[in-house]
Amino acid sequence: MPVAPPAGRVEVSALEPTPAEQRAGRSVRLFWLWFAVNASVVSVGLGAVVVGLGVSLRQAVLATLIGVAVSFLPLGLGTLAGKWSGQPTMVVSRATFGIVGNLLPALIAVITRLAWAAALLWMLAAGVAEVLVGSGLVVGFGRLELTLGAAGLGLVLAAVIAGLGFGMIALVSAIVSALSAVLVVGLIVLTAPIVDIDIALSVPDGDWMHLLSGAVLVFSVVGLAWANSSGDLARYQAKGTYGSSAVLFTAFGATIPAFALICWGALLAASSPALAEGLQSNPIGALAGLLPIWYPAPLLAAIALSLVCAAAVALYSGGFALLASGLRAPRAAGVAVAVVLTAAVVALLIGVVPDAAALFRDIVTTLAVPVAAWAGIFGAETMIRTRRVHSPSLLRSGGVYPAVRWGNLVMLVVITAIGWGLSTAALVGLQWQGYLFTLLGVDAAAPLAASDPGVLVALLLGLLTPLVAGIPALRRLQSAERAATDADVAATAAVDVASATAAVPTT
Repeated sequence: MPVAPPAGRVEVSALEPTPAEQRAGRSVRLFWLWFAVNASVVSVGLGAVVVGLGVSLRQAVLATLIGVAVSFLPLGLGTLAGKWSGQPTMVVSRATFGIVGNLLPALIAVITRLAWAAALLWMLAAGVAEVLVGSGLVVGFGRLELTLGAAGLGLVLAAVIAGLGFGMIALVSAIVSALSAVLVVGLIVLTAPIVDIDIALSVPDGDWMHLLSGAVLVFSVVGLAWANSSGDLARYQAKGTYGSSAVLFTAFGATIPAFALICWGALLAASSPALAEGLQSNPIGALAGLLPIWYPAPLLAAIALSLVCAAAVALYSGGFALLASGLRAPRAAGVAVAVVLTAAVVALLIGVVPDAAALFRDIVTTLAVPVAAWAGIFGAETMIRTRRVHSPSLLRSGGVYPAVRWGNLVMLVVITAIGWGLSTAALVGLQWQGYLFTLLGVDAAAPLAASDPGVLVALLLGLLTPLVAGIPALRRLQSAERAATDADVAATAAVDVASATAAVPTT
């Protein structure tokens, strides 16, 4: 009977398919894994950022609904691919881009995984520092020292969880899901008196292009931020479980808490312009100032638990992405390298990111463009496949898969360039985006340009690439996969016959 990997033992499975004797997970476990990652009060800050785009409450709720609905696509298809193969997402991606060609998507995954882990730790550190300074619980330390210390402690905890691997992640997620649900409900109950429905509903509708911008933000944070990780958490699903169940539990676990908290943040922000500004700058600090004096400790617990768990998942996937990029090392060593690189990114974010709004609007959406292009191409091939990938060929050159699948790889680069050309950013170092708006005669300050349509354009073009031009190539590839699978079965049967023959005693 299959038994899940123990929490206290370092996971050894890396790029190869997960051993059948360890594939004991049921689909419902995926719900709690993703609920723990997304049940963070930081989503309340995202709701305030959406309202801050200049939309009404109803537009903010609609933008959030659209964003989480579109998030089903990359999360669900990545989960399906990981469940089918039992391998990390960026290894399965080799079937789409080639053994060597997948290096570019893998490097994109490394950058986005480490950047997202760093962003989560930055939010944790900034919030913890704000709460400690505001409450006077710690004396003798400045805000910068507390920020760096909180970031360092959070990184260490996330590194330990990710280093031990899936067993520990599953255990921590189960605990975090239960505790976070209780603490988040407490947060909503305690902040409910601040809500003023009349004021919130009096906010007029803004330009409907701003609604598109809000949907892009939510999609980038909820769906695309975790697109590279969805298959990594589905590798231990039992083979007898339904793929549709795995997809639905993943999607609902990731989107339900996010939708509820983003909408609550939008309601709080629409009720008070002053509170809206605080939530956009430092959501954790703003919320701490609204709560009773006894609540900062539980609030910090809720924040720390969820953000550390989410950062651990990002580091866990970052380690796989590094291995898929060509790093020859055990899985735990890949995580260690990811931790070191993430520490440098956290320090950079602490120095250059002024507030959470800039993080969401500029850095997250910039990273979302290449991920959307990859998710579209990878997801479309997953949808139109009629058979599963040939796992052994994903781990070696000269097998079923060519070195480079040029059509998909070239389109990944082209689509990313188009997406960045249709996105904008105000943060220093990212202002080069939006170059296609100039060619199209669109003012960079216009609502259309500010809505960052490049993310959705990249996803759409990515989906169309295999559907329009890649089906014949995929069918030829699947014929080769079928032949390789038949050869494997024949070889296994021959070995079994030889073993049985050798076991027969001679007279």
